[in-house]
Amino acid sequence: MAFGDDVTLAFFAISIAALIYSAVANLLIQKIGNRERAKQIQDEMSRVNKLAEEAMKSGNEKKKKEAEDAQAKMPGLLKESMILQFKPMLVVLPVWYLLAWALKQAFPAFEVKLSFALPIVIQNLENFPNWRDTFGVNGWFILAILFGGLLMQFIVGKMKEILKKK
Repeated sequence: MAFGDDVTLAFFAISIAALIYSAVANLLIQKIGNRERAKQIQDEMSRVNKLAEEAMKSGNEKKKKEAEDAQAKMPGLLKESMILQFKPMLVVLPVWYLLAWALKQAFPAFEVKLSFALPIVIQNLENFPNWRDTFGVNGWFILAILFGGLLMQFIVGKMKEILKKK
């Protein structure tokens, strides 16, 4: 029996790799992406938009000038926000591609059939949604990342709530 022939081993190896990837990617996104700064930028942009809206409604030239000055800073804030969002992807995406490739090489014949079908977005856009119940290595890896990552975020969120209460 070759390494990739055992379906149970493949299922758990792919699932565990996806969960580890999801956890590491989330940590990298938090550390490299600086979510606090991204939130500050979002709040600042909301404040500037509100200021501009109020200035237009009031018709006050002084308020309009303040709003224009504040809006002049928006392109810089947008650029910084985009950099914060995309910087982690320089690490996360190559690791994802390499891991998906390695799993495909290790388990080339892997296939899992679920007892229910899921809507798949990118298979055939003319016949959307595409319902599938059978997935190969890459499909299962993506599903495990998606659902495992959602579960991890839910658990971490609940743990943070519990710790705040204490």
